[in-house]
Amino acid sequence: MDGRLTLTVVTPERALLSGIACDEVTLPAWLGEIGVLPGHTPLIALLGIGVVGYRDGARRQALAVRGGFVEIAGDAVRILADEAAAPEAIDGAKAAVEKADAESRRANASGDEELDAANADARFAEARLEVLRPA
Repeated sequence: MDGRLTLTVVTPERALLSGIACDEVTLPAWLGEIGVLPGHTPLIALLGIGVVGYRDGARRQALAVRGGFVEIAGDAVRILADEAAAPEAIDGAKAAVEKADAESRRANASGDEELDAANADARFAEARLEVLRPA
């Protein structure tokens, strides 16, 4: 596919996207957001928590991811996520409750591990809610 990317997103349970043609991908790497256009330098990176956005012409779509790896090779972007959620699979009310619960746990965390877990849960809930917001 000249001048186009192909995006694949899989989790241990299922494939969310398989070889989707797109013009641009943005994703949350461990140390910050990465933007990918055709011809990107090959790269393997840790995936953070946040929103994977992809654009096909003027049409923009997104999904939430939590942890894993991304591989960029040629014009293929392969995301191997620990967890991922497409908009149609996200329950906004449930995500809002999970965010509030995580924020409560964060306020009452008694150690670094509890705090890190609460922060990660809050970020993933926020990412799912962001995916549901109109563009």
